[in-house]
Amino acid sequence: MSARSTRFGRALRYATDHAPRTIPSGIDAASAVPSPARRALRLLAVIAVAAGVAVGAAAPASAAPGGNGGGGGGKPSSVTYAALGDSYAAGQGAGSYLSTTCYVSSKGYPALIDADRKIDLVARPACSGSSTVEVASLQIPQVPANTTRVTLTAGGNDVGFGTVMQSCFIIVSSSACTQAIAAGDAMVQDGTVATRIAATVNAIRAKAPTAKIIVTGYPRLFEPTVTRAYAQQVNTSTTALNVAIRAGAQSAGAVFVDVEATFAGHGIGSASPWINDWSWFNTAAGFHPNASGYVAYTGQIKTVW
Repeated sequence: MSARSTRFGRALRYATDHAPRTIPSGIDAASAVPSPARRALRLLAVIAVAAGVAVGAAAPASAAPGGNGGGGGGKPSSVTYAALGDSYAAGQGAGSYLSTTCYVSSKGYPALIDADRKIDLVARPACSGSSTVEVASLQIPQVPANTTRVTLTAGGNDVGFGTVMQSCFIIVSSSACTQAIAAGDAMVQDGTVATRIAATVNAIRAKAPTAKIIVTGYPRLFEPTVTRAYAQQVNTSTTALNVAIRAGAQSAGAVFVDVEATFAGHGIGSASPWINDWSWFNTAAGFHPNASGYVAYTGQIKTVW
C-alpha cells in the first residue's frame, strides 16, 4: 500500500495501541489478556505481519519476463499477459512463494493462467498490500505497451482491509473495528472506490492501448452460518465493495469478474474452505484464498478471457 517503513511504523502503533490487526479471525482468546511472554510473542508476530503481509507491502516484484512469476517471455504466443493488483493478485495464501516481499505465489491465479501454452505472463508486479495508488504509480509502468491481456484485483486495501481484519478479528477492539469498517464503507458509498478503479483502468489502457482489461472482485470471507462478531458485517461490506469495483471497471470499459457466487459454500467456516482462517502459525495466509481458491479465481477469469 505504501512504503515499507510507513507500514512498519503503523505496525508498531497497532502493537502498542491495540495489539494485532490484520485480517478476519475467530480467535476468541485474542480478546483475553495473555501472559507477558505470550503477549510479546504476539506483538512480534503482528509487527511481522504488518511489515510484509496484507497491511504493508514493499515495492512490487520485478516485472521482467521470467522473473517473479513471469512466463519466461519465450512462448510462441499471441496473448501476452500482465497481472496487477494486491495480495489476491499476487497469490498470497497459497504458499509456494516465488517472492516473500510481495507474496507472489506459483499457485496464484496469474501463474495458473500462464500455464496455458498460448498465454505468456510477461509482467507480474502484483504485490501484497497494494492499493490502486500503488498499482498506478509502481505497477502499471512495468506493463509492456504491447500487452494484450491485463488482470487487476485491487480496492480492498483502499478501504483498509488490513486494518479491519486486525481490529475486528485478531485482537478485537470494538471501537477500532467499527471505525475501520465505517471508514471503508464511506469510501464505497461516496464513489471514491469506483472513481479510483476507473482511473486505474484508464491508466492501464494508456500504457497498453490494445489490452483487454479484466477486473476481479473479492469473495465474501465467511460462510453465512458463521456467528463470529463482525463476520457478517464484513461480508456485507465486501459485497458493497464489489458493487463499487464493478461500477468503476465497467464505466471505464473493463470486464468485471464476480467471484462471490463461485466461493459460496467455501468460505471460512465451511466444510471445504477456499479461504484461510487466521493462524498464528501461518500469519501470511490468513484471510486469503488457498490454492483451491486461486483455481476458482482462474476458472472465473478464463470465462471472460
